[in-house]
Amino acid sequence: MSALADRAVTAPGRPPTSTLALMYHAVGEAAGGTADAHYRVGCEALRQQLAACAAYGPLTSARSWLAGGDGVILTFDDGDASHYAEALPLLLARHAQADFFVNPATVGRRGFVTWGQLREMAELGMSIQSHGYEHRYLTSLSPHELERSLLRARLTIEQQIGEPVQLLAPPGGRMPSDLQAVARDCGYSHVVCSRPGLVRRDAASRALPRLAVVATLSPAVLQRWLDGQGLLRLRLRYTALDLAKRAVGDRTYESLRRRWLAATAERSC
Repeated sequence: MSALADRAVTAPGRPPTSTLALMYHAVGEAAGGTADAHYRVGCEALRQQLAACAAYGPLTSARSWLAGGDGVILTFDDGDASHYAEALPLLLARHAQADFFVNPATVGRRGFVTWGQLREMAELGMSIQSHGYEHRYLTSLSPHELERSLLRARLTIEQQIGEPVQLLAPPGGRMPSDLQAVARDCGYSHVVCSRPGLVRRDAASRALPRLAVVATLSPAVLQRWLDGQGLLRLRLRYTALDLAKRAVGDRTYESLRRRWLAATAERSC
């Protein structure tokens, strides 16, 4: 049994020195829309997942945890319209906080949250943070474009929401080698990535890992994560996929991924 599991059994709540950060995308059963169906989590599934996480402590945001809070971290990427319509009521019912990473260029477009909704979410205790200005892989940007995107995103969100933006989640988890240094120069305190692992206070100067929640995540697997189990396997899978992305390039990888997901969906019908 891992040290995390020992602590979970002997004392309620997460250990104060480490926690898990979960990464969500769209929520609800709506067909189509802007979100990748692979990452779309049903409302009932989210409700159950929040209940499971609440047994380990408060449901919190990375912003609050980094400021000294405790609990399981919840994050939502892309600014999908379901974050306001579906996720927010479920979070409020659990007295939960979460970080919502948005692209200012897509806010207000069809299928995405609006600035008014984001301001309401912030007033209700949610953390509105940066996903870059547009939903473009940061590895595809020149150094000048990268700096401009990060700075423009932070300033736009701060102007619209009226609160400091401290966190950056790179779209698709794609991270240039110097991203953390560039992000700091653009006014961010932390980068929140897609690499699986535990968020540790003594390593908070590095990119903060998150676990991607997919549509097929089972309650048993989530429970193992919460008990600190199965993370090595996730890291090995992530490393293999990252090598594949670098080997074939983002465009080819995304094309192959779409074909694989389509074939998987056909087999499940």
